[in-house]
Order: sequence, then C-alpha cells, then structure tokens
Amino acid sequence: MAEDKGKRDSVGMSMKGGQTNNGFVQNEDILETDPEPGSPEDGPQHSAVDIFGPAGPEWKDVRPYAGMPKEVLFRFSRQARYRVPREVLFWLTVASVLVLIAATIAIIAVSPKCLDWWQAGPMYRIYPRSFKDSDKDGNGDLKGIQDKLDYITTLNIKTVWITSFYKSSLKDFRHGIEDFREIDPIFGTMKNFENLVAAIHDKGLKLIIDFIPNHTSDKHAWFQWSRNRTGKYTDYYIWHDCTRENGKTIPPNNWLSVYGNSSWHFDEVRNQCYFHQFMKEQPDLNFRNPDVQEEIKAKSSSAIQFWD
Repeated sequence: MAEDKGKRDSVGMSMKGGQTNNGFVQNEDILETDPEPGSPEDGPQHSAVDIFGPAGPEWKDVRPYAGMPKEVLFRFSRQARYRVPREVLFWLTVASVLVLIAATIAIIAVSPKCLDWWQAGPMYRIYPRSFKDSDKDGNGDLKGIQDKLDYITTLNIKTVWITSFYKSSLKDFRHGIEDFREIDPIFGTMKNFENLVAAIHDKGLKLIIDFIPNHTSDKHAWFQWSRNRTGKYTDYYIWHDCTRENGKTIPPNNWLSVYGNSSWHFDEVRNQCYFHQFMKEQPDLNFRNPDVQEEIKAKSSSAIQFWD
C-alpha cells in the first residue's frame, strides 16, 4: 500500500475538463449526450487527465523549415571546395557534348551511303534470242520481252538487263557488233525497242542494255576502212607488222587471247596482224586513238549517246 501511494505522489496529475471519446463506447446504440450536472457521469472518472502537465514554452515558436537563406547559400557557393568541382563538372559536360557531336558527324561522313537502285534490288538478265518468240520465227525478240513484263514484275524484279541485240554475227553471244546504232532484224525494229522501253518504265522498272566498246565485228565498216588504210580509220584498230613463213603467222609477241590461242591474226588485205583479245572475228579497237574515243563516248552522235 505504501508503495502504491508513493507512485501516486510521484506523478503530478491535474484534472482537466473534457468529453468522452465515443470511439471507446462499447454500446454503439447509446447516443452521445452531455452529462447533466450532478449526475454520476459528471464525476471525476469521466474527466480527461493530462499526465504531462502544462505545455512548455519551448514549443511556442516552432515553424516549418524554410531552407538555407540566400546570403548563406551565396557565401558557401563561392568557396573553392564547392566552386571548383562545379566548374569541372560543367566543362566535362560541355566537352562530352562536343565529343558526341563530332563522333556523330564522323560516323555519318564515313558510313556508306544508301544503296543505289542498281544495288538495292535483283536484276533479271535476258538473252533475247532464247527468250519469248512473239512471231513464231524460232528466235526470241523484243516484243516477246514486252509480253513477259507482267511475269517479271511478279518476281519482285526491279531491273531488267537485256544482253546484246545489235546487228552482229552469231559469234560469241553476238558480241561481235557490226553496227552500234542498229538493231538486228531477228529481234525487231527500233519501234519495237521504243515500245519496250516505255512499257518497262510504266512498270516502274529500270533497264540495262549491253554495250561492248572493247571490240567490233570484223565486218564492221570501221574495220573494213581500217584494213584498207582509209583516212582516219587507218589506226582505229591495233595493227602490227608480223611475218608469214610456210603459211604460218609468226606473231609479234606471245600474247594469248582469253581462249588460249594467239591474240594476233594476220590480215591478207593489209598484210599486217591485228590484235584481238577474244575471237579473231572480234578485232580490238585502238582506244589510244582520240578519234575512237570520240566515236564511242564523247561526241553527241557517239554510240553511247545514241542509246541514252
């Protein structure tokens, strides 16, 4: 008993008026009412007890934290230990941005360009004579190629490549050209070619045609004039002196054609040998001659400009 009394004396308690917290009322059906004066509910057991005593003066001036004052912030920000790291980080950021920009420009400059049309899609190569025969004469022709364009487009082809259709002999896949500006009659006419080009472009396709500037046929007019030493055509081909012994030609050197035989052939009209890298019916043009260069590619009436 004495111990309990001591504990009560050690705690300073004061009585304060208050109201009952309805959250602790067990019977929720009982309505909250103010106790009448003198009633049992108005007794000390229904009063709030403040065990902490009166509020201390140290809590009166407490305010929310507003941050560091401007003057203090400026004073600390000017110190070297803050200023130097800040400037270092700033210039590192600027340098990094410049390096990234330079690297981007360099990558764009050295990267390969977008593929051109002749690199981006498949090509369909056509040997006209073995392709479709539109007139039933036993030879494929330009009209037959035009008739098959719908089929070609279904193959997702982007470019049509037509091999040699110039007037020529039947030697070496018609690469011995007799006239760079004329279509061989077995393939059709120039009108047939113009219609084919228009149809190809209407289909959104590209067109490549063979052009063989290295040599001509020995039946070409240039060669006939050259073997007879006619004017400027005398040196249109590569001629060299050679000898004949017992009906055999002794060539000026040991050069071989792509077929393994001598690349020189004796011409009985000119009494000289002419050079040919391929068959003897395909004499090589002399491209060291400026007139030959003009004939092939330079002047407006050249063979290349004719088909452009």
